[in-house]
Amino acid sequence: MKPAIESVMRKSPFDGLIEHAAKVSECVDSLDSALHAFSSGDMENFATMKRKVENLENEADRIKANVRNHLPKSIWMPVDRGFFLMTLSEQDSILDYAEDAVIWIDLRGKPLPPELRSEFERLQNVVNATVHEYEKAVNNLKHVLETSFSEKERAETKEYIHNVHRLEHDSDIVERELTKKIFSMEGKIGPVDIWHLTHLVSILGDVANHAENAADRIRAMIAK
Repeated sequence: MKPAIESVMRKSPFDGLIEHAAKVSECVDSLDSALHAFSSGDMENFATMKRKVENLENEADRIKANVRNHLPKSIWMPVDRGFFLMTLSEQDSILDYAEDAVIWIDLRGKPLPPELRSEFERLQNVVNATVHEYEKAVNNLKHVLETSFSEKERAETKEYIHNVHRLEHDSDIVERELTKKIFSMEGKIGPVDIWHLTHLVSILGDVANHAENAADRIRAMIAK
C-alpha cells in the first residue's frame, strides 16, 4: 500500500535536494574564504575556514542520507528517480572536492606565492559563481514541479543551466592559463610546489565540473 499523500509531502525529496544544494553553496562560500586566507598567507584564518568547510560537508552528508532514506520505491515521483539520485550524487561531489581542496592545501601548509594570487582569485571567483548559478537552477526546479512543468519555469531553469555551462567553460580557460603560469615558474619555485599547486588548480576545476554535471541532471529531469 502506498503512503498517504500527506506523508509523502511532508517528506518531499525535492525540499531535501534544495536544502542540500543550499549547504553546497554555503560550503563553497567557506572554501572561497579559505582560499582568500591561503592567498594572503593568513594560514591561521585558513585553518578556521578549513574546519568550517569540513563541518558543512558533514552537515550536508546528513541531509543527503535523510533524503535517500526517505525515498522508498513506493513514493511516486514526477521526475525520473534515477536522474534525481544522480543530481543528489553530483551535488555531493561538489562538496567532496571543496573539502579535498582545503585538505590538500593543509597537507602542504605553505602560503600561495604572491605572483599567483590574482590568477587564483580569478579561478575561485568563477568556480564560486558556477556553483551559485547551479543553486538557482535547483531552487527553480520546485517551481517547475508546482506549475506542472510550465514552459515558462522550464525555460527559466534551462537559462540557469546554460549559465552554469558558460561559467564552467570560463573556469576551464582560467584553469589552463593558471596551470601554464605555474609551470612557467619552474626555477622560481620547486617541483613539489609546482605539483602541489597544479593539483590544487585541478581540484578547484572539479568543483565547477560537478556543478555542471549536476545541472545536466536537472535538465534531464525537466525534459519533456
